[in-house]
Amino acid sequence: MASVATGSNGVSIMDVALAAGVSTATVSRVLNGKATVNPRLAERVRQAVEATGYLPNSTGRALRRQVSDVWAAIVPDINNPFFTGVLAALEGVAVRNGYSLMLFNTDEKLDQERRYVAAAVAQRMAGVVMAADSERESDLSLILQAGIPLVLFDRRLRGYEGDAVFVDNVAAGQKVAHHLVKQGYRNIACIAGPPDVSTTEDRLEGLRQGLAEAGLGIRPDHLRRSNLKFEGGEVALRSLMTADSVPDAVYVANGPVTAGAYRAAQELGLHLPQDLALVGTDDDQWTRMVRPAVTVVAQPVARIGLLAGECLAARAQGTASGQPIVLAPTLLVRDSS
Repeated sequence: MASVATGSNGVSIMDVALAAGVSTATVSRVLNGKATVNPRLAERVRQAVEATGYLPNSTGRALRRQVSDVWAAIVPDINNPFFTGVLAALEGVAVRNGYSLMLFNTDEKLDQERRYVAAAVAQRMAGVVMAADSERESDLSLILQAGIPLVLFDRRLRGYEGDAVFVDNVAAGQKVAHHLVKQGYRNIACIAGPPDVSTTEDRLEGLRQGLAEAGLGIRPDHLRRSNLKFEGGEVALRSLMTADSVPDAVYVANGPVTAGAYRAAQELGLHLPQDLALVGTDDDQWTRMVRPAVTVVAQPVARIGLLAGECLAARAQGTASGQPIVLAPTLLVRDSS
């Protein structure tokens, strides 16, 4: 005999079915948000759930409303201070709007991202704020098909035209190019990320555009692709500075990679900016504490989290514009360049 699902308070799905005068299969379809149930039957099931107090999990309100009071935040790297800063601001908005925030850290792994997307749908999250792992390969169709409010931030996703909060990363690269050219540097390298990450790719494109305005370019052997981790920056800078032709300046297009590149410069005994000018990304505390302090492109981290949260709250209320918000970066010039 098949087992009958019993809620945390001892009430079973059979009790709900008897109270509603429907089959257990109908109850299951309603509780799982299926649209194939007649609306009048679905309402009867919901009333029966209310009357019997059936609680298959700890959130009875989630069952009655078919949505939780939790926002999901899906990010590629929780160890990156940029993402922790965004999440801190996002959580404040969530709390003010009566929501909790659940974190999912994909660690830049697409298979993990897919599992977390499915989990957010299965747990009936009230909304999702997400920075996608890959511009081309991330798949958010489950979220969109489930009708869960979604806001992207930081990274673009090909084909997505909904609510989003981005930084003008092409402008970031252009600002770096203009600064380094003005300082007299001509042999400029770049440590970028994987080609399918829109943030670092846009920064690289902006650098190229800015250098082209001065009649300059990036030599093929002065472009390094790195993962978006600390150790990736170490490896990339060592590779640049031990090659046959070394640059006189380098732009590092990611925060943790900047930290790794700075560490490698120290270990190689380089004097910044005499031996190499360094421009990094993100105004983390360490960039101001070290000597020489690091020139960086700063992002409005707290504002990104604030606006993403406000967009998600507005989307849940049906008042969101559906247009991406694009914020300006700021170049903070310090001693490393």
